[in-house]
Amino acid sequence: MEELTAKEIEEFTKNFDSRTIKNKTNLLTAGKVAKEVYFIKSGCIRLFYEKDGEDISAYFFTEKMFAGAYDSFISQKPSKHSIETIEDCEVLAINYNDFQQTLKSNPQLNELVRKILEERFVALHDLFTSQILDSPEERYIKLQKERPDLINRIPQHQIATYLGITPVSLSRIRNRIVKK
Repeated sequence: MEELTAKEIEEFTKNFDSRTIKNKTNLLTAGKVAKEVYFIKSGCIRLFYEKDGEDISAYFFTEKMFAGAYDSFISQKPSKHSIETIEDCEVLAINYNDFQQTLKSNPQLNELVRKILEERFVALHDLFTSQILDSPEERYIKLQKERPDLINRIPQHQIATYLGITPVSLSRIRNRIVKK
């Protein structure tokens, strides 16, 4: 992909609002339409589902990542998941209308957005495949290898639901790994 010029970067970011968001702030509730997406300058945002009164972590967005309920944002239909900050965050936020206008006024940015979405698709496909093919211990080892920053940043019960296991199982896996 061709590098963006300073003018293109300025054009893309001029419609973003810079915000500081406190830890444990709900950015989107399931059943509501996503009105914004966020670029994370610092902090961590969690995407999760709720089932039978318990929340299940699906993804963690950290620095230099775009975060949001993209399916709801693009379709402007209610989201099936919720999004919250799990650390204090510094973000750039853009609403749907400004996002669409920015892409119309600068077609070069369509390529950037496509690349970002392709990378996210591959990451989510790998996560989906891992849930089917890998054991919980293999998923945890993969998380340690691919996103080691999450291990100490995310509460253990959220990591457990992300891996599809209970906190007790996660504790046992961690103990086995330490003993190896």
